[in-house]
Order: sequence, then C-alpha cells, then structure tokens
Amino acid sequence: MSEPRKTVYITFVGGIDKPLVNKFIAFCNTAVQEHRPDELYFLVASNGGDVDSGFVLYNYLTALQGGLKVTMHNIGNIDSIANVIFLSGQDRFASPNASFHFHGVSMNITGPVNRNALKEHLSRCEGMENRIITTISARSKLTVPALEQLLSQGEGKNVGFALEHGIITEVKPPAIPPGAVNLILNAA
Repeated sequence: MSEPRKTVYITFVGGIDKPLVNKFIAFCNTAVQEHRPDELYFLVASNGGDVDSGFVLYNYLTALQGGLKVTMHNIGNIDSIANVIFLSGQDRFASPNASFHFHGVSMNITGPVNRNALKEHLSRCEGMENRIITTISARSKLTVPALEQLLSQGEGKNVGFALEHGIITEVKPPAIPPGAVNLILNAA
C-alpha cells in the first residue's frame, strides 16, 4: 500500500517586494527540506506590489512543480501582481468571500526627467503589463483583449468571475486538517 501524500500548509498575507520574495523562497526551501512534502498548499492574501519581484516568485513556484505540487487558495484578496503569483498554482481555490483585483502598472519617477527617460519608463510599464497579460492569459481563460480592458479599468472581481474565467477551479472555504504541518510566513 502506498504512503499518503504529505501536504505542508503555508499561510502568507502581505505585499510583494524583493526582500519578501527572498524570504519567501528561503522559507519554502526550508519547508521542503525539513518536511519533504508532496504538496505545498498556500493560503494566501496579497495586495500585490513590485512586478519584477512578483515574476521571480511566480517562476520559483513554477520551478518547484518538477518535484511537488503547488496549490493556491485565496483566503481574502489577490490584487495586482499577486494574480500572477496566484496563477502559479496547479490547483487554485478561493474562499466564498474572496476577491481578485486587476489594474495597470504604475511607476514612481523621482527627479528631473527628460523625453528619453519618459520613453524608457513608458516602455518599461508597457513591457510589465504585457508580461502580466501574457502570463495570466496563458494560465486562465481570459483573453488578451479582456485582460487589456481589465488592467485599464482597474477592476475588482468576485469569485464567480474567477471561476468563470479559469482563475480558480473551485470556491470553497479553506480547511487545514488536524495534525497537518501548518506554517506561517510573516511578511514583516
């Protein structure tokens, strides 16, 4: 008889930036080394943050899937670049009262800016939005034109929208079985 699958539950609530992503990756590596799970089940809520850092985390979580399953469960809100990270999961769920928010990329520009610098910033914003749109489109049922519209409107969506468009496969409350390994990744 085969052994039951071992799942490690990791709760994360917070924003996305470079220090947090480094901490997140180290935390996951430690969890995998110490617990040898077959699955990492993330209970997550995030208002998003830095696009480049978000893609690093997305790519890391995708890379883990060569050796284990990654599951995502929205326990509150998934906003901005957190949508890309959320879509790294092979299985994706949302709590009944959860939400997803989509908007375009913005950048802070400090100091004097000439025409070439403005062009560079615009090109960078457009490139980031294209990466987001391409990734979400590949991992959901949302089309590129629909995503372009969502990002330009800056809209929040409910779980019905997420289910209809393949962002999630099921709406269900989160449940951590008694005795399961349950870790909390503090964003601070």
